[in-house]
Amino acid sequence: MKTFKTHVVALAIPSPPDEAWFIATTVSSREMEAYRDGHVDLRYLFTYPIRSIYTFDLMKMVDNKVMMEPFEDHVPEQYLPSPRFFSSSHTDDEEDTVGPTHIQSLVVDGEWDMPDFGQFYSLYSDVYYFLSAVHAFADESVEIEKKKTIKQTFVHTPFKGGFSYVHFYTALPAIVPRNERLRMDKIKYESPGYVDVSGDSETFAETESIILSFLNNRAPLRELYNTLHSFLSKKRYLVMAAEEFSENAPASEYINQAAATRAETRQIRNTETVRSLVKNNPLAFAKIVLSLYRRLDEASRFFAQGRVNFT
Repeated sequence: MKTFKTHVVALAIPSPPDEAWFIATTVSSREMEAYRDGHVDLRYLFTYPIRSIYTFDLMKMVDNKVMMEPFEDHVPEQYLPSPRFFSSSHTDDEEDTVGPTHIQSLVVDGEWDMPDFGQFYSLYSDVYYFLSAVHAFADESVEIEKKKTIKQTFVHTPFKGGFSYVHFYTALPAIVPRNERLRMDKIKYESPGYVDVSGDSETFAETESIILSFLNNRAPLRELYNTLHSFLSKKRYLVMAAEEFSENAPASEYINQAAATRAETRQIRNTETVRSLVKNNPLAFAKIVLSLYRRLDEASRFFAQGRVNFT
């Protein structure tokens, strides 16, 4: 069930004859997304978030409405779902529960520490989800509400300071279509080993293409990055929120062209789509291009070291 932006999750519990009692809890959209994506089990929704618990008798429903009563006592163990009961444990025909179908295998070799692997997967995911969001916004088959959410994320990010970019890339997984979200299927942590990640085949292909292109053009791309970054720094545009930048500023045309050159050299498709996502704001466009460069630079380093490769 869903009421406004809050979800209600309910489970049947033992009931007397002629009654059908359920225990229920409210769940935020973020928590519901985490459950659907398999990041938390059903028991987590009832036990960890600090929310009220309710009960109701379904047999007392009138006009598709039922009164929920607050459950004041500690929830008995027999009422709670079993541990490790994930969304994949049951079937659901809703469209937004459809997961990714294509598998990308990455070969891993050499010596790895757990922080190294976490860093690589985070960087790879940032690149993948950025391309996925741009792809989804340009895809005519994606519903308009999803596109609005994608655009709001781009427009409402100030792109001012490090945490601004962190929050931006952290928000991307939740706004792309569910069938394009990354999911780690298998991992063989040996040398050599592999990591199987499921997601969207087109986005996987574009991610591979852009990383390989970066490796082949790293020196000129670095020079282009330094030139634009230095210009924005000297003009103090790096510390300016993108929304404060005027399109009539003297540097507007230069920033626009410089950012476009760097995007095209990096073989980023749909640069015009990226522009439209930030309402053609030159500074926002440039800062996004620079932030993507930094993530590509760090992610590509693992490939250059021979520790990761595409199959």
